[in-house]
Amino acid sequence: MAPQEPLPSVSTRTVPGSAPNGMGNGLFATEDIKVGEDVVHAKTPFVAILDSARLEDTCSGCFGKRQMAGNSDLKACTGCRVVKYCDRTCQAKDWKFAHSMECKIFQKLKPQILPNNARAILRMVLRTGKGKYTTQELGVFSNLETHIAEIQQNQTQMDRVSLTAKAVKGYSETDMTEEAICAYAARLDLNSFNLTTALYDRIGLYLHPYAALINHSCDYNATVGFDGEELFIKAIKPIKKHEQIFISYIDTTTPLQVRRSELSERYYFTCTCPKCSKGPNPNLNESQNESLSTSPNTDDNPTAIVETAERDALELLHAASDSDADPSKSIKSLKKGLSLLASSATWSLSRQPYPQLRDQIILSYLSTNSFSAAFIHAAIRYLRVDPLLYNPAHPIRHLHAWILAKLAIYLSQSFETKPEDPVRLEDFQLNFHFILWYVLADLASRQMESCTVPSFRTLVGANFKQVNDEFRVQGIDLGSNSQAKALLGGAWANLERLVDAALEKESEPVPN
Repeated sequence: MAPQEPLPSVSTRTVPGSAPNGMGNGLFATEDIKVGEDVVHAKTPFVAILDSARLEDTCSGCFGKRQMAGNSDLKACTGCRVVKYCDRTCQAKDWKFAHSMECKIFQKLKPQILPNNARAILRMVLRTGKGKYTTQELGVFSNLETHIAEIQQNQTQMDRVSLTAKAVKGYSETDMTEEAICAYAARLDLNSFNLTTALYDRIGLYLHPYAALINHSCDYNATVGFDGEELFIKAIKPIKKHEQIFISYIDTTTPLQVRRSELSERYYFTCTCPKCSKGPNPNLNESQNESLSTSPNTDDNPTAIVETAERDALELLHAASDSDADPSKSIKSLKKGLSLLASSATWSLSRQPYPQLRDQIILSYLSTNSFSAAFIHAAIRYLRVDPLLYNPAHPIRHLHAWILAKLAIYLSQSFETKPEDPVRLEDFQLNFHFILWYVLADLASRQMESCTVPSFRTLVGANFKQVNDEFRVQGIDLGSNSQAKALLGGAWANLERLVDAALEKESEPVPN
C-alpha cells in the first residue's frame, strides 16, 4: 500500500503523477498489482446522487447495498418526502453527510425535484460552505480539468451549466459566485462516474477527485465498480510498478469512429491508445482487408453489404430501445436486426451492434416475462459472445453469467416453449439444475480473481452454497463424483446444441 492515504477514506496502490502524451495528470502503480486486486478503494464519495427515477426505489443512504441483503421496505424522509431510506441508520448517515443542509430546500421546491446534476452540485456547494471537505480534498477537486473554454463553444451545454449554477446559487444562498459554481458543474460533467449497484445497474452520479485522476484508454487495465457508496478500481490485467492506470470512460466494444465521437463530445480529446492506433478494423488481417472490394455496386461489394446491414441493424436497435416502444414490436425489430447481421457471413457475433442487439432483446424478453427466450439468448451470450468481448475477470462477463444462472433457476421450476422462442427447449433435454450448478460453480471459483465488488461475490457464494447443498442432500456431489460429472457434461453438451441451433435459426429472415 502507499505509505500515506492520498485523501481521507482512500486506500490505494497508486500515486499521482504527470502523464505522457498530453494527458495531464494520471495515477501510477506504486507496486505490482495482480488481476482482481484493488488499485483504488474509496470508502466515502466526494458526492454521490441518485438519478431522479431511482429516488423512489433506492435508499439514498446505502445506495441499494442493504437492499441487496433483503431490506426492501423504504421509508421517505419525513421532512422533504423526496429521498427514502432503509431505516434510521441509513437516514442518520445521509443526514450527517449532506441531507440536513438540503432537506428544507427540497421542501420549498415541492412538487418539483431537481435533476440529478443540480442536486449533486447543490450538495457540493453546501458541503463546501459548511467546511465538510478537507483542504486536501478541495485542492484535488479544484485541480480537476473543467474544459470550460470548450464548453463555452457548445451553447446548449453552456446554457444548461449557467442555468444550473444560477439556480443552485439561489437555492443555497451561498456566497460562492456563479462562475465558481459553473466550474463545479463543469468538473462534475467531465469527471463523474455512473453510480451503479453491485449488479451494475445504473442508479446515479458519483464523483471522487482522486479516482477522477485516472485517464482513459480503450485498452484499459482496470475497471470501476461500486458497492453502495464505496468505489472499487480493480486490476483487470496484471499491472507493473510505475505503470499508468487506465479505465474506460465509454463502451470500448464499439467501433473506432463511435468511440472517438463519444470521447470527443463528452471529454474533448481524441484517443490514441494502442487499440485505437490499430485503426477501424483491428480484428481483420491484411488479406481480409484487401478482399473488401471497393466496387460501387452493393451486390458485388462486401463492404457495402456490411455497412448496409450495420446501418439497418442500428436503426432497428434505436427504435427498439425507445422507452415508449411497445415491447412486442421492439422484440420483432430486434429479431430483424439479429437476422440482418447473422445473414452477413462476415459479421462476428462479438462485433457491434450484434452484442448490443442481443443485450437489448434479453431485456425485452424479460420485460414481457418470456423467460425461455431470454434464457436462449443469455446462453448464446455466455457461450459465444462474452468469451470474445471480455477477459475472464471482467465484471460484465460475471454479471451476464449471473443472469443466465437466475434464468436457469426460474426454468428449473417449470417452463413452456412459446411461439417467440428461437427454438423449442423441449427438443434439447436440458437439465436446468445441472446447468445452474455449473454456471454458479464457475462463477464462485473465479471471484477472487474477478473485478466484481464484495456484495456481488457474497451473493454468488451464498447461491452456489445453497445449490450445492441441495445436491448433496440428494447424495450427489457434482464436484467429485465421476458419474455425476458425466451427467453434468451431458447437460452442458445439450446446452451447446441448443445454442448452435438457435444461432442457425437466427440467420433466417423474420416475417413482416
